[in-house]
Amino acid sequence: MSRRSPVAVFLLALPLPTTPALADGCPLPGQWLHAGEAVDTAELMAELAAREIVLLGEQHERPAHHRWQLHTLAGLHAHQPDMAIGLEMLPREAQPALDAWVAGELDEAGFLEASDWQSAWGLDPDLYLPILHFARMQRIPLVALNVAPELRRRLSAEDWESIPAGARHGITPPAPASAAYRETLEEAYAHHPDPVADGLERFIAAQLVWDRAMAQGLAEATPDAELVVGLMGQGHLTYGHGVPHQLDDLAIPDHRVLLPWPAEQACPPPEDIADALFVLESPAEWTSRRLAPTP
Repeated sequence: MSRRSPVAVFLLALPLPTTPALADGCPLPGQWLHAGEAVDTAELMAELAAREIVLLGEQHERPAHHRWQLHTLAGLHAHQPDMAIGLEMLPREAQPALDAWVAGELDEAGFLEASDWQSAWGLDPDLYLPILHFARMQRIPLVALNVAPELRRRLSAEDWESIPAGARHGITPPAPASAAYRETLEEAYAHHPDPVADGLERFIAAQLVWDRAMAQGLAEATPDAELVVGLMGQGHLTYGHGVPHQLDDLAIPDHRVLLPWPAEQACPPPEDIADALFVLESPAEWTSRRLAPTP
């Protein structure tokens, strides 16, 4: 069964110049790929900057993914400075902290405290601070896309319909999962450390609400920026499932998905996993390291 959603994956709208065919079908680090072909970076950035929403996937703990995101944000910003950046990492309650950070009113420690970063996300902020500093330097609005951890916990135990409307952050009911996305979520739940009888349906329902919340947050940011770029885990994006599917349901089809791709992974990469891929060097480089103190 194909994992590609037939309605949620959109091809790049404009033809892109290609380089000679990839040797043996295997891409090289530093190349952008579209439809199985290497494409010119400048032309690709110009085309993407004309879209309404661009989604940059990540594996959260891999530093190279965040460096790639920063470089891509800079490339898009060069073509379209009227942009906003949406973040999966923080819930809507953190929006005042993001606004104060971009305005230059908080230092790093003050921002991490005001946003409750540790409780809301928990991953090393050093992975994200270069991106946050870029937004601050360029005065790019940052948008909190996630829901509060408390609501995420409730969704693991309660149905969406049983949660009071006032606790839903104004999120509208999510579109149902496609058959392919449901299959993917079922595979993920099979690796859950403590599965329960009704846990699968709640897991899927919670994932759909999470996807919907981020899609709706991105959609709500579009009136105030020519380009909205969302940063989130790649599991919310692959094969047009997740957030792209919810954006389609919100009548915002003008979106593109970009993912980093390790050069040593499946060769050639699947053409329908994203609208474009950027090839990264060896996965060994992804391990976060700190220099030892100088004697």
